Amino acid sequence: MPATQKDTGLGTTYERIAVARLLAGLADRYTISKVLEGPTDGITGISGLNSVPLARAGASVELVLRDPDEVALAERAWEALGLSDRVAIRAADGDSLGAEPRSHDLVWNFNSLPQVGSADALLDEMCEASSRFVMVFVSNTWNYGFPIHRLHHKVAREPWSHGDISVMNTGAVARKLADRGFKVVERLLVDTPWWPDIDSPIEEVAATFLPFLKRFVSGSKRLERYTWTIDTLPYFDDERLARLLPDIEKHFAIENTRVKPLKIFFAHHRGVLARRTGGGEATA
Repeated sequence: MPATQKDTGLGTTYERIAVARLLAGLADRYTISKVLEGPTDGITGISGLNSVPLARAGASVELVLRDPDEVALAERAWEALGLSDRVAIRAADGDSLGAEPRSHDLVWNFNSLPQVGSADALLDEMCEASSRFVMVFVSNTWNYGFPIHRLHHKVAREPWSHGDISVMNTGAVARKLADRGFKVVERLLVDTPWWPDIDSPIEEVAATFLPFLKRFVSGSKRLERYTWTIDTLPYFDDERLARLLPDIEKHFAIENTRVKPLKIFFAHHRGVLARRTGGGEATA
């Protein structure tokens, strides 16, 4: 399957910036020198960009992607960002990370657990490969748009393509990590705009439930406005980001709030950061 060549849409653009800010904050709070991410990417668009903020903060990154085409494109993207010396990118062997025991400070992924054949096996491997931290993000099933999203797939007769819903439970993930010798140190909410997590333009979703609206659905100008290739990515370029932020910041009010019940209702993703017990204390 050919690798996705572009990031497209306001949702993806917002998500990239939100995740990048969260990771930059973690890099400020903890000493993280070696990072392993994989085996899937978890953000719609160009694969392999998630750990860029950690590399920019000084970490060396090992990135595992499922598809050789994704590997080739990610290598081009990291080179374009001037970070090719901070990353090693390779194709996964199935769902395996293929890492040595305790070889990385942080082992993490974004939405990988629901997408693999065995979430438990992947957690085993992540914990084995980590000397200090494991971090996992999954879709937030408490988001107000999640049931709408599920219903949209059923009404439109589209196969559910977002993985095992039973795995999207950070409480269960925390318990599994505890069983593997890790204690949760942070519970995370990210990608928290005001719009629902429905994965498709709102016009298309509305037309699924109200077929008479289909005649009014056309290509969204938002998709054209927020479209980026590896040569035009705005997230990690100060000048491009400065031009984009005035348009994006107005959607960050809920992301920036400390009112957790509100954030849980709107967040598209939940996560846990856990630390290996019995050693490897983080510096604040």
